[in-house]
Amino acid sequence: MQHSPLSEPTEHSPLVAQARYSLASSQAMLAARVVFGLGATIFLMLVVALITHTFESSSRWAALLTSNAAVLMLLAVAFYNAQRICQWRADIFAPPLKSEEALTEAEASPTIYQRLGALIPVNVKRINAALKSDGISLALMAALVLFVTLSGWGANYVGLDEGTLRWAAVGIIAAAMFATLVAERHLAATASEAWPEAKFIAPILRLTLAVQFLSLPPLVFPSVTLSLLINLPAIPVLLVAIEFLLRGLFSLFMPPKAEDAEPEYLAKSQLAAQLVWPPRPLLFLQHEIHQHFGIDLRQLWAFTVLKRAFVPVVAVMMFCGWLLTGIQQVSTTQRGIYERFGKPVAVLPAGLHYGLPWPFGQVMLTENGQVHELAAGEEPDAASEPLASAEGNAPQSADRLWDAVHSFDKAQIIASQSGDQQSLQIINSDVRFMWRIGLTDNAALAATYRSNNLPELIRSTANQVLVHQFSSLTLEQLLGDQRNALASQINRAVQQRLDELHSGVELLSTVVEAIHPPAGAADAFHGVQAAQISAQALVSRERGHAAQLAASAQTTATTRQNQAQMNATDVTSKAQATAVRFAAQKQAVEQSGQVFVDELWFSQLHQTLGHSPLMIIDSRIGAGSPPTIDLREFPSLNEAARRDAPSKPTQESSR
Repeated sequence: MQHSPLSEPTEHSPLVAQARYSLASSQAMLAARVVFGLGATIFLMLVVALITHTFESSSRWAALLTSNAAVLMLLAVAFYNAQRICQWRADIFAPPLKSEEALTEAEASPTIYQRLGALIPVNVKRINAALKSDGISLALMAALVLFVTLSGWGANYVGLDEGTLRWAAVGIIAAAMFATLVAERHLAATASEAWPEAKFIAPILRLTLAVQFLSLPPLVFPSVTLSLLINLPAIPVLLVAIEFLLRGLFSLFMPPKAEDAEPEYLAKSQLAAQLVWPPRPLLFLQHEIHQHFGIDLRQLWAFTVLKRAFVPVVAVMMFCGWLLTGIQQVSTTQRGIYERFGKPVAVLPAGLHYGLPWPFGQVMLTENGQVHELAAGEEPDAASEPLASAEGNAPQSADRLWDAVHSFDKAQIIASQSGDQQSLQIINSDVRFMWRIGLTDNAALAATYRSNNLPELIRSTANQVLVHQFSSLTLEQLLGDQRNALASQINRAVQQRLDELHSGVELLSTVVEAIHPPAGAADAFHGVQAAQISAQALVSRERGHAAQLAASAQTTATTRQNQAQMNATDVTSKAQATAVRFAAQKQAVEQSGQVFVDELWFSQLHQTLGHSPLMIIDSRIGAGSPPTIDLREFPSLNEAARRDAPSKPTQESSR
């Protein structure tokens, strides 16, 4: 027995209930045509987007085409669900006639495949019905929409070329917006009794209209490359696609309906339904509470009072919040510059401060003593080097070998001299500056308002000073002992120029990390240095040998001179002693006469013949007297002294 819509108990009259069934056939045909037209348009747009992305990955055409194709896919899904329900109504209203052969086949015995399927413990019919359900198809189409939308999402875009293509696209989008607006107004005015699904398709049309409207600014302003503006049409599409995906998955857990019951329309979006004016976000909640729980919030006195007091309460809260914008907190590492009506009036220390609310008063934050390091050769947009581990390898900045190219080195032109000719020479230098914003209020004001980029200002000023300082120095002077003095000169010169510019920057120190020839000339310079060192070593060695010979000759000459002086002094002393002795002897002769002469003669004779056996014969012995031989022995003075000394008394003598 077929189910007749006229026999259903409804709150409408039979004629009104008959309307949606009588118009279902034409509505199903219209929805099918719309789905076919949207499918062809979507396919064309995706092909163009794929070609565009292949040749130019940073073009905005791919993002705009994919976002518009994705929202048309959502619209096609909505019409497809409506077409299936309308087709079901049309089949109920005018069921197709079945032939006798079809009835005979239906009543025939089951086939072998049906018998084998019955042996499987799994309910194949239920799985097949679940796979063919509207929830699975809706979830799959939503996943496809998410994939298409995200495939066109980008981060970097280039500007559009000036031409008629973008204006043609603007015209096509404007025409599509007009057609979408007419369709949305037509479906919004359609009675629910004539086509119940029209009120669910109208929000999707409004979503399509919003996406098309958001696609116009990237085409009207071709020079704007802001990724958020270009990807903005894809954001509502992503949200609605996620909602469709959740609806499709959650529908699998709903209790199954009877076979003769009308299918439920799943492709409806509460997010798209909020695209109305004026916005009514609580209308859906109020309707759901009234439908499920029977509570009409409009009849409650408390909600009525709350509705009336909502605007003034919100206004008072917004006014109080606006007054609270005058409270500013300055951390301990910062200073605040308070601006009143756009004019700086004070520098605030760390703490909590109150002033006029925004925009009449605001606080500009600046640093308070933070020390920064800046390399003169560092690129402005270069990424900072990551911190090296204490246990790991040394960072690249610690490499000071001349034959390696360093990212912080800067090429400088210095003076060079070869013989009598003057020329130029190129070196690489790594000069680093430790700087901070001055601690005074004037320095904070100057650093905030007189310079837009302090590191770039310091770098450009330092480069000017380095060119001036290095232009008058040679490589030998730079590599010598003048590096500390050079760093002090550079620090004073850069600080002087920064003070002249009123930058508010204070240089704490300047360090010359490295000065060396370019990496390509390092080996040649090493050879020159080695030859120079060898020549200097040879000259020093020869100078040392010459100094050694001179010292040896001087030592010999001094020794000989001293020896001669000693000999002369000795001879002089002996001569003086002889003269004194002669004078004494002369005086003795004068006083003693011949006696002294004889004694002197015997003394000399004794000294001369003291160790020889002697026989002394006195010439005064006469001829008549016999000779006398004196055999006495005369002891020496020591022996005489010992002999003449008194001896100890003995016992006999004492008796």
